[in-house]
Amino acid sequence: MEPDGHGTKLSKTAREMREAKPLPFVSPSVANNNFHGGCAAVNRAGHAQKNSNHKEKRTCPPEDAYLSECQVTDIWNGNIPVAGSPSEAPKPWPLGNPGCGHHGQGRKGISLAKTATDAQKDSPTKNIFLFWANQVDGGLSKVTPKRPAVQKPPEQSQLGGHSHGIVSKVGVGSVKGRDHQTPSGSPAAAYRKRRRDLIPDSDIFRQLDAHVLCVGEQLTPQQGPWSIQTVVPLITRGAESQLQKVRAIWMWMCHNIKYDVDGFLGLSEKIHRPEQVLQTGKGVCSGYAHLYHEMCKEAGVACVEISGYGRGAGSRQGQSCLQKKSNHMWNAVKLEADWFLLDACWGAGLVDAEKRLFIPRHDDFFFLTDPEHFIETHWPDEPEWQLLPSPVSLEDFEERVFKTPEFFKLQLSLFSPDTSVLKTDQGEAAVSLASTLPTEFTYQLLKLGHDNFKEDVGKAHGMLTGSDKKMALKVFPPSPGLFDLQIFARPSGSPTPYTWVCSYQIRCLESNGKESLPENPFPFWGLHPKAEEFGIAGCNWGEDLTVATTGTLKLAMQTKRALLATYELVHPGLDDSLRKKCLVSQTEEEQLSCQVLCPFVGYYRLSVFVKGLGEDEFKNTANFLISCSGPINHNELFPLGLSSHCGAGISSQWRGLSNPSHLAPIIDTKQGRCNITFHIQPGFEVTATLSKDKVMNNTYPMERYILTTHLENKVSISVLLPESGLYRVGLYGRNADSKEFTHVCDYVVRCSTSPQWLPFPRVYSLWRRGCVLLQPRTGVLQEESWVRFRLKMPKALSALVVGHARTELKLGRNKVWEGEVYTGPAGTRLKVAVKFSSKSSSMEVILSFDVEGCSSTSDGASG
Repeated sequence: MEPDGHGTKLSKTAREMREAKPLPFVSPSVANNNFHGGCAAVNRAGHAQKNSNHKEKRTCPPEDAYLSECQVTDIWNGNIPVAGSPSEAPKPWPLGNPGCGHHGQGRKGISLAKTATDAQKDSPTKNIFLFWANQVDGGLSKVTPKRPAVQKPPEQSQLGGHSHGIVSKVGVGSVKGRDHQTPSGSPAAAYRKRRRDLIPDSDIFRQLDAHVLCVGEQLTPQQGPWSIQTVVPLITRGAESQLQKVRAIWMWMCHNIKYDVDGFLGLSEKIHRPEQVLQTGKGVCSGYAHLYHEMCKEAGVACVEISGYGRGAGSRQGQSCLQKKSNHMWNAVKLEADWFLLDACWGAGLVDAEKRLFIPRHDDFFFLTDPEHFIETHWPDEPEWQLLPSPVSLEDFEERVFKTPEFFKLQLSLFSPDTSVLKTDQGEAAVSLASTLPTEFTYQLLKLGHDNFKEDVGKAHGMLTGSDKKMALKVFPPSPGLFDLQIFARPSGSPTPYTWVCSYQIRCLESNGKESLPENPFPFWGLHPKAEEFGIAGCNWGEDLTVATTGTLKLAMQTKRALLATYELVHPGLDDSLRKKCLVSQTEEEQLSCQVLCPFVGYYRLSVFVKGLGEDEFKNTANFLISCSGPINHNELFPLGLSSHCGAGISSQWRGLSNPSHLAPIIDTKQGRCNITFHIQPGFEVTATLSKDKVMNNTYPMERYILTTHLENKVSISVLLPESGLYRVGLYGRNADSKEFTHVCDYVVRCSTSPQWLPFPRVYSLWRRGCVLLQPRTGVLQEESWVRFRLKMPKALSALVVGHARTELKLGRNKVWEGEVYTGPAGTRLKVAVKFSSKSSSMEVILSFDVEGCSSTSDGASG
């Protein structure tokens, strides 16, 4: 015993529970960890099942084989998130409690009131204990069952010599379920209370639970021996209703009785008698049920014990329990004229049979569970104790989809199928779930081998799609055999780990031969369930599988607001450098688009990430599966270096570029030339670059094939291509007060013909706004020839062409500097020199031309 920091000594179990943190996701594929969520078999002579609905008799494996099929998986509670602290500390339980006064008063000087308050206010235990009580009651299944009729307790005259009934303080009989008595009367009432009718507000038990935990900390074996007659008045002190008494006994048992693992495994005699369970603090499932019954009897609450079959994590899907003895026991209590079901054994925790450990894990789901939910895991020997208007047969119980408590806590329901064992159709199986609240899903596919070995086959053999409130999953196992399909879920947008909600078993008769899907680290295919919240209004790819037979396709997503996007294309044959050459993306105010090239046969994953203009992080918004049967030639891939802003769009608009001549990011030209124009704001300057991944004709540098011309409110980027292929045109801009150019957008210029354009003249820094080259447009001139020069150069005071000779240009009526120039011999370089200031004694070169022989030029090869 160690102090907890508040002057109160805590048991090791309580201290561990106070220090508990949210558990991480535990993969169901963890090897060598066997788990059993239920309890030891209850051998009850004379209670063999005689269900007339059974079509055939089947046998089950022996008990030890059943146990070996289990594994350590958080089936009942899932991963326990830490709930938020209450706005104020709970008040002490209304009535006084023995030994719960100030420090120094009561038994051993321990203050129960202080312990209760501290447990609520200061420790994580409060969050664990109260979390499930704070959850909204689970939702109904797709087809809402009729409300079962009010069940009446058996009358004394019906019980005969087996009755152990008592009369409580309010005159209600309590009956032991060990005698297999059942509620009498036919289900004629139109309505029976549900759990939420009794517990409309999860906070109603906060003070009571704190009181019980406080008392439980002091009822240690060292202070005993304790008796039922001593414990019950202590834990129920202050309980003013039957419901509060039932709750107090439940909380005390769930936190003070451990499961008898050794007894269950046959390593020692099972502890099941109430007195043994109370004194040792442990017991098997029948021990929990017996003690709960006796404590209710002492508290004056009508309670019965019910034997039957428990369907836990280790239950094989489709496994029959016919001719097998009941393996579990639980209770029912009568509250406000209705019977309610509960299982203190499963509410207390889990069993790791491999390590022979009991794992305390309080789960409020099994407290007064609604019958239509309870029947998913508990089938009583006496059908009347299902408390359903139409009893479920054992065969139906065995064939149902296995659902954990999280399934109901998340308010999920099955669309299809409604049977737990699926057979593949042409190598595929499909599952669909619905949810009342926005929910995120993921799954795990495990292949079953010999000796219960399970192999995780990964996410390459399934496709999960859906919306906020629906999930559809297609699975195509990689080989024939038996597979476990486990589905996990969590509230949409929650940072908590996914929790196991249901399971199927898939019998794959033959594989469909499909190639494995590309790795998808995200839990869905298609659009994100919250795509609209992210700003996506629609998509031109409505299907989850898009076929790109020609190797090229285009994705277009309409947006509700301006968004930025980035993309990821995945294929086994794509490396980083090749991947960058497969995408061209455009960002517009109302649309995001992406051109995709597929250079290999097979499946691709295209993932889309978006963010708002003011946001910091990109969010995964879509994951599309592409199947390509006709790949594109590698020489036709896009050039390297493209940004996420291709074509006209948000980026160019930000910088005041409007009225683009080319809106689309890809420009196709058969002639090998093009002009890209924008209207620009006053004072804004644009420059451009041209690049190609592999240049065959490298006579002239690539920058000679692009020429930028600024007019008063317009900019023109002229492009000449020296050869066929794909080129990147990069546009950069700066304001009048900026020194550096920043990237604006990119274009892809594609030419499949064989142009032989000669380059533009070399441009120098003083080629400024308003300068226009009218003649000659080519930068390579023929030797020994006369060429007419015509240029617009605002604010020029004088201009001349210097080469083989000096030729002065004259200013004409249209403010055009012009003159006839003799080129001279090959190898001469002609330079256009201009004087812009009267204070300058020299002239500045703004253009230069190369003079070459006739073999270097071709007729008409000018821009």
